[in-house]
Amino acid sequence: MSRKFTFVEVCLQVLAAFHLAFLQNLYVEMIFLILYIVLFTTYWPIIVLSIFWTWYDRETPYEGGRRLRLLTDMPYLKYLPDYFPMRLIKTADLDSNRNYLFCSHPHGLLAFSQFINFALELTPIKAFFPGFRTNLAAIDLNMKYPLLRDIAMGCGLVSASKKSLTYLLNDSRKGNIVSLVIGGAEEVIYSVPGQYRIILNKRKGFVKIALTLGCCLVPVFNFGENDIYELLIPTPGTFLYRFQMWLKSRTGFLLVIPKGRLGLPFLPKRKPITTVVGRPIEIPKIAEPTQEQIDQYHKLYTEELLRLFNEHKHKYVDDYENTHLEIVG
Repeated sequence: MSRKFTFVEVCLQVLAAFHLAFLQNLYVEMIFLILYIVLFTTYWPIIVLSIFWTWYDRETPYEGGRRLRLLTDMPYLKYLPDYFPMRLIKTADLDSNRNYLFCSHPHGLLAFSQFINFALELTPIKAFFPGFRTNLAAIDLNMKYPLLRDIAMGCGLVSASKKSLTYLLNDSRKGNIVSLVIGGAEEVIYSVPGQYRIILNKRKGFVKIALTLGCCLVPVFNFGENDIYELLIPTPGTFLYRFQMWLKSRTGFLLVIPKGRLGLPFLPKRKPITTVVGRPIEIPKIAEPTQEQIDQYHKLYTEELLRLFNEHKHKYVDDYENTHLEIVG
């Protein structure tokens, strides 16, 4: 039975949810802030210095990042998991003398579950997996923006590039968990409440990296991630849809119009989210894997992900008998 929250606690939960939505859309706000500073103020030297700093510090996002507890330990953020509420479920123990690539599905609109679990570490991730350091791998473009990249790294994000993943998951470093949202921004358009459609068949780079490093793959499924927003999605073939795809191809970001709680564009709905961490899949170390080997272990991963979904959906999906995991790409 869930406990009753006081009025102050509810207010703090809402404040934390707004905070997270602001962080997740920071690249948009930062663009406007930079333009405002450059065009309408005399503080443009700050932008010049930040560009120089971004160049000077350019390797950090690819070498484990730089988490700042000042950003992740704000007192009211501890109320964030209770807003939805959000739970983390562990199905197997992990060896802290090894590294693991957590492969997360689905992306949802803003990948809230991944950000809360593996970047802000607000769920019992440290208690469930003691001795591990966690990072959330994000689109590499996040690491190119001045100012934004420092905030992103401060919140526990690293680049999702091959260079970054290889650095964190190689043999010389132990006890790293890197969470990677496999479907990426392209999967956003499938974020329909009550449905689970993911992009996986054409995503095989993560398997190749795991084979090259001999790193275990761990399927992670976020039940409820698609339920916290409704999206106004343009019809394929329309001008707005083509513009959306063009923008995604140029920037990596997908422009959508969200509808959350009370009809507000970014405040998420209070819907339960449960992140289930599956059992690790042993991957051999092959310096130069063939396409056949990549396909073999990709198939093995897909089968394990489907097993994880089907084994747990009756616990966390209302209409579980008619809800299936559909791989659309």
